[in-house]
Amino acid sequence: MPSTPRLLTIPISHFCEKARWALDRAGVAYAEEPHLQFFHMLAARRAGGGRTVPVLVTDAGVLRDSTDILEWADARTPAERRLYPVGADGDEARRIEAWLDEGLGPDGRLWMYHETLPVAKGMRRWALAGVPVWERRAFAGFGWALEPGIRRYLGVDAAAATVALARTDAVFDEVAGLLADGRPFLTGARFTAADLTFAALSAALLVPPQYGSPLPQPADLPAAMATEIERLRAHPAGAFAARLYHDERRA
Repeated sequence: MPSTPRLLTIPISHFCEKARWALDRAGVAYAEEPHLQFFHMLAARRAGGGRTVPVLVTDAGVLRDSTDILEWADARTPAERRLYPVGADGDEARRIEAWLDEGLGPDGRLWMYHETLPVAKGMRRWALAGVPVWERRAFAGFGWALEPGIRRYLGVDAAAATVALARTDAVFDEVAGLLADGRPFLTGARFTAADLTFAALSAALLVPPQYGSPLPQPADLPAAMATEIERLRAHPAGAFAARLYHDERRA
């Protein structure tokens, strides 16, 4: 009998949310194994992955990238609901997905960490959701090291965060431009990997309530960050992401 796939994650990671969403949409039963930042590297390597998550462990092998997981889940989805339709729409979905993975994903993450790392202890309710007890204990004893470690690892500082936020604004404007002709989704009439990727990766900036792991809401966050979140939620692309979470996100 096939074993249940294991999905290794950082609970708040938007790339992990991208994988979770695809598996949920495909109706694939899986066991999520959340880990704290840096501890995830050990877990990923032990599972046969690299230094990053998500990692999906299946009987057929180990998938080390969110896009690979989307492709794997899509093969288990009825043709009319697939994230990569055959033809031009599928090609365009892949193009937009890659563009967002390379830009919006890292930029949104960098800005989010810059804003939340100074108050990391106040974020424990969300950052530690579901992680092993020993990782919770390590956070209690050595959580102070998380901020300098992540800042060095991802190059997070005030100047980089300002540039990252400006780039995410440009992505939101471009997404809004695609939708300006009245199309319901980024490639046209159907929901694809492009839409899922935009909604999942924009979560670092929008903190949607329907996210696959609990997220703080604006009232829980520093005032300056909350102001930017509300601004981006009001943007046409932010409203589009909210609609996708409301209409398409099913756990």
